[in-house]
Amino acid sequence: MRILHLIPRFLGGGPERALLAMTESWSRLALKAEQEVAVLDGPLSLPLLLRARRLGLKMTAKPTRDVLDAAIAQADLVVVHFWNHPLLLECLQRPLPACRLLIWAKVAGFKAPQVLFAELGELADALLLTLPSSTRTPAARRLATLGKPLHCLPSLADMTRLEGFQPRPHTGTRVGYLGMVSPVKLHPRFAEHCCAAQGDSLHFEIYGDGDGGSWLSQRFEALGGSGRFSLHGHVEDLRAAFAEIDIFGYPLAPNAYATSEKPLQEAMWAGLPPVVLAGTAAAEWVQDGHTGVVCAEEHDYAAAITALAADPALRLRLGRAAATEARHRFDPDRNGARHHALFQAVAALPRRQHIPLPGLEDPAAQRFIRSLGDQATEFRICLEGAARHGPHRLSEARAFITTATAVLAHGEGGLHHYAKTYPRDGQLQRWAQWCSFTPQDEDDAEHGPTSPAGGGTRPAPSHR
Repeated sequence: MRILHLIPRFLGGGPERALLAMTESWSRLALKAEQEVAVLDGPLSLPLLLRARRLGLKMTAKPTRDVLDAAIAQADLVVVHFWNHPLLLECLQRPLPACRLLIWAKVAGFKAPQVLFAELGELADALLLTLPSSTRTPAARRLATLGKPLHCLPSLADMTRLEGFQPRPHTGTRVGYLGMVSPVKLHPRFAEHCCAAQGDSLHFEIYGDGDGGSWLSQRFEALGGSGRFSLHGHVEDLRAAFAEIDIFGYPLAPNAYATSEKPLQEAMWAGLPPVVLAGTAAAEWVQDGHTGVVCAEEHDYAAAITALAADPALRLRLGRAAATEARHRFDPDRNGARHHALFQAVAALPRRQHIPLPGLEDPAAQRFIRSLGDQATEFRICLEGAARHGPHRLSEARAFITTATAVLAHGEGGLHHYAKTYPRDGQLQRWAQWCSFTPQDEDDAEHGPTSPAGGGTRPAPSHR
């Protein structure tokens, strides 16, 4: 089986790591496949590139159209690692050689800017989701009406990083977070909820890179909690990071778009009881009161941390159940074999010519609107203007854009990402200027003014 993976970038986020973990599982299981990876955007992570090559993956960076078309024509199966990325959308909007096309969704797909819009269900020969609730997205519903195969499997985490894991004795109670440190990922009141938790020698250990370190430090300092947290940056040695953690605190932004949540998988595998917020993808992987705590409301987070800090027996019970559940749901070899069988089944389908996604000749602002599917109403109204919708409705649409959330403003596939990719599109540049989001703006909008904080504009990969 000859597989071509089409992926927007290779920087070190969840989709890239899932691909490598899957390839490693196939090697352990002696499952055969010849794999090539076409990366549309740069730069590439050198450590991940070297790891990919050691695994036998052929890597092609920023291929020309002719090179990519030749690879598609030669492949038995083309796997599109899908999330909203302007270069990937552009690729899928042009005619491709006849092929078998599996779209592997790496986002939940409900909220802008990461939407699994209906046309994806028409384009794909099969759709692989990574979150159970994503079966309700427009793409999944359209695909189901067409009678095409629909599957759901969690993306793979590399559990070899936790081989030989052993907790280390330590003082106090430590709450760990692992993932992107950014308002695109973290709840906008992450620091507030941490500081509200009570417990003797309670300390928060935060691992991960991103553009939100300064914002987070300022928030903790403003709340008088600068001594309660440590910001460690990127970490590869999970055993060392988790060895002195008692609780895995994972309160995500309400509209974060990750799905399989590999940091959560890894924490549960290590036996750390997770605390998550209802309504996020993480909550779909945790059984409240059995494998962790799912907080119905955001203000319940501090109370949950406080309760677990005071009850070592409860932490042990939840952690053991989490480890058992992780080995049932997230075992990389079991899920790797399931992925291989699925890929073989789709590769056995007849090749066909696919009708491209619409919009290749559209202005870039219109393509951005198309990428948002049914979540694009305010941008569409703003583009069509007052003559069609009236001045009041136009004013409402502009207000929506100027107060856009961190995810919509600065996440991958968001407004600033498209504006940076298409700098000559005047409408995108105007919207980007209107949308002068900082992390504090989102907090101010809901809770009134507090101390200022800054935020970045570069879309960062999420540890999905």
